[in-house]
Amino acid sequence: MYLPETEDFLTLYVDPGENTGWALACGSTLLSAGQEKLWLFADNVWDKLRRTPKGPFAHTPEADPFIRWNDDQEHLLDLPLKRIVFENFVIYKSKAMSLVGQEIRTIRLIGALCFMAREKGLDIHDQPASIKEQAEVGGAKAFFLRPLHDNRHSNDALRHYWYFAQFGPDGDERVPNRKGAELNA
Repeated sequence: MYLPETEDFLTLYVDPGENTGWALACGSTLLSAGQEKLWLFADNVWDKLRRTPKGPFAHTPEADPFIRWNDDQEHLLDLPLKRIVFENFVIYKSKAMSLVGQEIRTIRLIGALCFMAREKGLDIHDQPASIKEQAEVGGAKAFFLRPLHDNRHSNDALRHYWYFAQFGPDGDERVPNRKGAELNA
């Protein structure tokens, strides 16, 4: 495993989109996961970085609708956010024509996350969508929220969490299109 059990900061894992999936962890300890609308999610991340968290990153009763693991380690939610790992957005040749004339708001969220990370001095890492199968082979399904379809964006974020926890920023050499590899699609 790449990550230790805990670190002295939090990592946010993101499946960006209109319904953004997210997971929050301290080292390899998963704390929380959920889904949120695109700009509400961005606002919640910014609030967390400004140390005025609202929504799912708050340590308050309003956060109760969000699923938490390790309730005995809930104090870890008070740690600062220092790393963001997100699924990169790539336009594949086979899909390019279907995107002509489309407003691709996912890119705006990724840009906002990158800006926030740069502004606040966070580490930021992207992962290709192609990590999902390897994450599942490695055990990510054990963390999935149910029902699966309703929580598909959360579960994608959980795949990114588990993959990063296992392999770190350089990824697994068996995964096509991993960071640093040639994009063949």
